Amino acid sequence: AELKGLLSEDEYAAARSSTLNAHYTSPTVIRSIYDAVERMGFRSGNILEPSMGVGNFFGMLPDTMQDSRLYGVELDSITGRIAKKLYPQADITVAGFETTDRRDFYDLAVGNMPFGQYKVNDKAYNKLGFSIHNYFFAKAID
Repeated sequence: AELKGLLSEDEYAAARSSTLNAHYTSPTVIRSIYDAVERMGFRSGNILEPSMGVGNFFGMLPDTMQDSRLYGVELDSITGRIAKKLYPQADITVAGFETTDRRDFYDLAVGNMPFGQYKVNDKAYNKLGFSIHNYFFAKAID
């Protein structure tokens, strides 16, 4: 009841709908991913987090990668606005990943993709019939 009183109707509906697929990645997993990326030779560049939540991957960016430019996308309005406040130096889009159209721009895509047996409506990918997680992988690679 308190949360419903603090949010607009749209914000409450968005928060409620995200409860099935909003998962926050543990620091142990994030550190391990960055360790692997460093071992592969990545040092700096354009980094995309396509389903960023509040930006834990940005917050745990290793010192060796601090020269990178950060780009994030988050569907949930409240979560995306929190990320924008936490990482004002990052270019963060608060919208669905399907609204973005940069290709051949990112050097690294990192994050915790949403998983599920439902599809995302993106004209460029609809014909492929991807579930949401396969869609995120394909678009991030593109």
